[in-house]
Amino acid sequence: MNFVEFVTITRPILGGKGGVHIYVRTLFDAILTENGKEILDGYSKESYKAYAGGKTSIRDISKAMVQYVDPVEFSSFIFNTEESAQRALCEQFTEFLPNINVNNVGDEIAELFANIIRTAAQTKRKKPASKKDTGTGSIELPDEQHSDESPYSSEDNGLLQEFTSDYDEIMFTMIGENYSTALIDMSLPNKVLALYKTKWSTKADTFNNPTLKSYVFSLLGELNQLSNCLLTDGAEPFFIKQTRTRIRNLYVKLHPDLFSGAFPYDAFIDDWDDGEFY
Repeated sequence: MNFVEFVTITRPILGGKGGVHIYVRTLFDAILTENGKEILDGYSKESYKAYAGGKTSIRDISKAMVQYVDPVEFSSFIFNTEESAQRALCEQFTEFLPNINVNNVGDEIAELFANIIRTAAQTKRKKPASKKDTGTGSIELPDEQHSDESPYSSEDNGLLQEFTSDYDEIMFTMIGENYSTALIDMSLPNKVLALYKTKWSTKADTFNNPTLKSYVFSLLGELNQLSNCLLTDGAEPFFIKQTRTRIRNLYVKLHPDLFSGAFPYDAFIDDWDDGEFY
């Protein structure tokens, strides 16, 4: 069972009248020790909504929470609900937990939820296929070097997670070998412009850290230039290889938790793959 399935099954029973973002945060809060609860302040309402719908993986937040996960806390949360709710949970989870009953419902579901978080925390982010695998034009990312520390505030971290949940798929497409298909059928340029016009043309300015804000606006600029050239048959010179490399570099910069040791690529090599321009 994954997190989306867990939310789908439990929310009609435990969710109350609040929005899904409140419910998701409540679930996380209920399984954390007191020392871990402040982690949740670093994630936005939109992030919690995205977790519930599966738009964003819980991988990153699970990595932050996993050392503070305590199934006993969540078991108490379940046992403090109405008896009718506990019976309903037994009925809904019988398929997944054959031994569940009203006497162990809290313990069984708590251990299941804890395992969902532990599994998500160990999941590795997918990378575009490499040249050695395909023989074609994927652009290599540096090796991941994970870090639990962020150079940004909790507000910026929450906003950054929302931004990357919107743009990671686009960046992966441009870095990967099949980028041309998305450009030819115009699906990617149209998605880029829609995201920018409806959301990030104004929201990008709410980042506080000036360096992070510059990375965000640089990516938006690269993608908007790409989309405008394709959608309007622009006459200005446009070099796709350099654009793809710059997008790769910005992907690294926008994921400091994944590439904490990657910054020497652009700090000590002036033209990282001839694409760096910062």
